[in-house]
Amino acid sequence: MKPLDSRLCVIPLSQMSAELPAVTGLNGYQLQPGHRVESPQAQAALQLIGAFDHSPMAGLVDLRRVDVSSPGVVVATTGQGAEITFALENLEQQLARWRKIYDLGQSMNKAIASADLAVSNNVPVRWTAASIVPGTTPKIKSNPAKYRRKNV
Repeated sequence: MKPLDSRLCVIPLSQMSAELPAVTGLNGYQLQPGHRVESPQAQAALQLIGAFDHSPMAGLVDLRRVDVSSPGVVVATTGQGAEITFALENLEQQLARWRKIYDLGQSMNKAIASADLAVSNNVPVRWTAASIVPGTTPKIKSNPAKYRRKNV
């Protein structure tokens, strides 16, 4: 993609880039303007970013970076410092599992330092004290009614 012309943006570019997670770990030869990136990890990273805003974790943590350099997985880093490893398939299910682990940590006054959701059973989780984790401020959505849950 060519860089956006700042005169055509409603939101300042500096604010826009701060809200979007960075995708890292791609080889430069894979990135050609006008061509689709065929890497399964890159495709999963884009799907994860798209699914995250509608997931149970939206508003609880900030997705800052998604690393696609490891084969078979993508590793997301949150603004709170956690590293979450995802398998390339069933991202919605993994996001729901992340929320259950997050809630368990909250009940123990702990925060996730790392979790490997690519493992289907007995997810390895490393905890940290919740008091040392930076908090997150809820994101203001442009249309709050669009993101409200209907079953709550």
